[in-house]
Amino acid sequence: MLADLSRAPLPRRSPERHRAPVATAIEVARRRLRRGYRLEAAHLLDRCVQALEKDRIDDQLLEERWAYAHDRCTGDGATTLAPDVLERAIVWITQEELEAGERALAADRPFAAARFLMAADAIDARGTRSAYLHAMALHRAAQKSLDRADDRPVVPDARGAAVTDPSVTAHLKRAERCFKRAVPLAERASGDPSLRLRCEHLLATIAIQLDTVEQRRAATDRMAAACACLVDYDSFARHLGDQLLRTDHGDFRTSLAALARRISNLRDLCPGTSAEARLLTTLAHGVARMRRTLDYAA
Repeated sequence: MLADLSRAPLPRRSPERHRAPVATAIEVARRRLRRGYRLEAAHLLDRCVQALEKDRIDDQLLEERWAYAHDRCTGDGATTLAPDVLERAIVWITQEELEAGERALAADRPFAAARFLMAADAIDARGTRSAYLHAMALHRAAQKSLDRADDRPVVPDARGAAVTDPSVTAHLKRAERCFKRAVPLAERASGDPSLRLRCEHLLATIAIQLDTVEQRRAATDRMAAACACLVDYDSFARHLGDQLLRTDHGDFRTSLAALARRISNLRDLCPGTSAEARLLTTLAHGVARMRRTLDYAA
């Protein structure tokens, strides 16, 4: 009886007990892939596949991840994987960044979300979900910048002229930059059928808002140039009395003529009913009066 027991085969491990170390090895391979150690991860997943094959265990997800690891070993070029397989593998690899990005978006922290999703792209820049979330984060970040620009009041300066807070231009530039960065990301995500409609809506919204921001930036830049003309005009007006006491007005006339040309050229670029056009028209009349005063004094 004892001899029979000694010759009895050892019990085979159950598939469930076999899966535990395999799952640990798969997680180690995932972390290797995240750090860029692609060949090491591929070898580790080879062993995982072989281990499950011995127990005749079919694991479709493992096969996809094994194929992804080997595909990554060929470089960052065109992939041989089906788009849905590639996306599932990228979501698996970048799950920490995607989850952190989604939490940041839910907390209305789009700039933080964008940083997390940039980190996901640093691991693999072919993901469609990461691209969509990144585009959404940049779109919200642009809207926040526009809100901050709207919160900056237009106040009168010492001469009573309306002056826009200089930070408005910075906020508008940031909004424009975020919108433009979101466009290629949304286009990349639109290749995923499950995201196509949302991406098309996002791209249409961005196109409208980007056009508005560009027009507003142009108007802000024109107003800044008009205010610069106002500063120079004010300087000429303060020195006009001193010039009338002199016999040589040549340099003053030349500088005044240059200011008149600046005002005229800038006014040609402004819409006729805009605030900057009205300011420039007033300045043009003032410069013309100073020139007539000099002619009369001569």
